Amino acid sequence: MDKYHNVMETLVINKLNEIWDTLDCCKCDKCRNDIIACTLNQMKPKYAVTEEGELYVRLCILSAEHEFEVVKAIAISVRTVSEHPKHCI
Repeated sequence: MDKYHNVMETLVINKLNEIWDTLDCCKCDKCRNDIIACTLNQMKPKYAVTEEGELYVRLCILSAEHEFEVVKAIAISVRTVSEHPKHCI
């Protein structure tokens, strides 16, 4: 890794991938990307510039409490995007 990276982005996408099939929402790419963006806007970014830094950040935030916060933010985003979809525009 030779650039900075928001580790939270990877974690949100991975969690969304895990629960995607269980969500009751539009599954188009536009809505999916809006859900990811909306979720990331709710989360505090965690940047790393090395692979070791990324591993450290992942270890620090991989807890049941933090996982709950990510799922909660995803649920809020799904509701927001479902109520105001942009894929029809």
